Amino acid sequence: MSNYIKGGGIIKLPYKIGLISTHGTGKTALAGLLEGELKRRGLEAIALPEIAQEARKRGLPINEETRLEAQIWILHRQFAQEIDYAFPRPSGPRYQVLICDRGPDNYCYLACRFGEDSYALNMTLGHLKKFPYHRLYFLPIVENNLADNKTRSLDHSFQREIDKLIRNFLQKHRLEFIELPQPKKDDHFRNAWLKLILNQTLTDLNYPSSYFIS
Repeated sequence: MSNYIKGGGIIKLPYKIGLISTHGTGKTALAGLLEGELKRRGLEAIALPEIAQEARKRGLPINEETRLEAQIWILHRQFAQEIDYAFPRPSGPRYQVLICDRGPDNYCYLACRFGEDSYALNMTLGHLKKFPYHRLYFLPIVENNLADNKTRSLDHSFQREIDKLIRNFLQKHRLEFIELPQPKKDDHFRNAWLKLILNQTLTDLNYPSSYFIS
């Protein structure tokens, strides 16, 4: 786990997983499955929701019709949520693992519509440095898997454009990530992805192999 220095003391931050990619790749479902498997093994884990869904409920425009203030709000809200759950709560659990449905990839939606924005970029890179992800997992586009979740765009060209922007962002800023493999046709529940992430997380947290998915 990472350490955070506060008032001369050191606070251990939870192990933080970032699931990143363009929309329509299965991040939200994967986050929920991962949370469940970690809890089954006795870890205090939580999957944090994607902020774009909250933005939509509040009437903020997203996707191709987004506005700059909406994207700035999403970035602020995403990072504030991660910080909120990272620190112990007086009457709540102390989380060992945070599973983030998105992370620095949110910036790429802003950049796609408005170009590079120094304020938003510095916020994103600053958050990565101060409150880093232990692992970033990149989900690939899976053919014919762009379902209508009433939040994100159904335009395949827009989906591919965001995918390219995220890849370029990761490369430009030298961010380490693990790209998940294309799932087999019969792996409808993304068991291979779940196994890879779960076992890597347990390895990083020094759990014995008996906890792994075999």
